Amino acid sequence: MIYFDNAATSMPKSRAVADAMASALKKCGNSGRGGHAFSLNSAETVFCCRKRLAKLFNTRPENVILTAGATESLNIAIKGTNRIGGVTVVSSMEHNSVMRPINALRRNGETVMRQFLVDINSDALTLENFSAVSSSATSVVVTHASNICGRILPVQQLRELSEDAVFILDAAQTAGHIPIDIVELGVDIICIPAHKGFCGPFGVGALIVNPYSDIIIDPLLEGGTGTNSKTLEMPELLPERLEAGTANICGIAGFSAALSEFEYPENESSLFAYLLEKMRSCVDITLHGAPRGDDVSQYVPVLLFNKKGYDSEQLCSLLCERGFALRAGFHCAPNAHLTLGTYETGGVRISLGRNNTKKEIDRFISVLKGIK
Repeated sequence: MIYFDNAATSMPKSRAVADAMASALKKCGNSGRGGHAFSLNSAETVFCCRKRLAKLFNTRPENVILTAGATESLNIAIKGTNRIGGVTVVSSMEHNSVMRPINALRRNGETVMRQFLVDINSDALTLENFSAVSSSATSVVVTHASNICGRILPVQQLRELSEDAVFILDAAQTAGHIPIDIVELGVDIICIPAHKGFCGPFGVGALIVNPYSDIIIDPLLEGGTGTNSKTLEMPELLPERLEAGTANICGIAGFSAALSEFEYPENESSLFAYLLEKMRSCVDITLHGAPRGDDVSQYVPVLLFNKKGYDSEQLCSLLCERGFALRAGFHCAPNAHLTLGTYETGGVRISLGRNNTKKEIDRFISVLKGIK
C-alpha cells in the first residue's frame, strides 16, 4: 500500500525507534524514583530527549515538558494558563484538540471564546480579522498549519498584534516539517506530537515553553514527581510542575531516537508542488484551500480534494481498495471545513511525508483519473 496519510501519523517508523523502545523496556526503571542503575538509565533517557527538543526549538531543557501527545500538551497549556474572566481567541481553522478544551472552559463560564476567520489567500485579511476580535484577548490559541489543507498561518504577525496575551501554538502539523524557533516566533508555548513530522512513536509529545516567557502554568494533573515528596503541592519549577506520575519511558526513548536521526526533509516542498500540478490536471477534481499558484512556501504538504460525482468517504474507500492510504471526512476540524466550504461534504485528504516519491504520486494520479 502507498501511504499518503502522514498528517495523521508518519509511516514507517525507523528501526532505531523500535530498538530504542525495546531497549528501554529492558533497561529503564522509574525515572527520578531511585539512585540505582535502572532509574538512572531512565533519567538519562528523559533528559536526552529534553535536550534534543530544546536545541531544535531554541529553549532550555527544563522548559520541555514531556506529555502523552499534542492533545495533552494543548489541554495543559489551555487549561493551565486560563484565568476566569478572560477572553480566548482562536482561529477558524482549529482542530478539536484546541476547540474542545476551550469549549469546556466556555461552557463552565471560565472564559469567553472569540474566533477570527482565516483567509486562505490573504495573510493581510487574516490579520485584519484577528485585530477585530483580539483587543481584549487574555490568551490566543492557533494552529501553526491547517491539518486539512496545510496552510501556514502568519504566527509571528499574530503574536505582534497580541503582545499582552498568552500565546499557545498548536504545531502538530509543522513540527518536523519546517524549522520552528520559539524565541523568534515570540509565542509562549508550543505543543507538538512525536508521531507525525518527527516519525516518532505514538503516545508521547511535548509542551515547550519560551525561555523568556514569565507565564505560570497550573498543572492538569497532580501526583508523584520524585521530588519535593514531603509537600502536598506540586513543585513550582518546570518540568516537574507539569509531569505527574510515571513517564512513558519507552515512548520517550523512541522519541529521542527519532530526534537523534532527524533532519528536515529537503524534498517535501518540491514533491508537494509536483502533486499540486498533477492534481490540477484532473478536470473532475476540486481542490479546497490549496495554493492559487505554484508557490507552496506557505504550506506544509497537505491537500484536500473532492471528485465530481463521488462522496468523499466513497472515493476514499475506492482509493483504499486500489492500494492508497488516505483519510476522508472532517478530520476532527469541523470549523476548518466550514471555512473552506466543505462542511456539508467533507473531503479527501492526501498528506505527504519524507518517504513519498514522484513515482507514487504518478501512480495515484493514474488511478484517480481511472475512477469513473
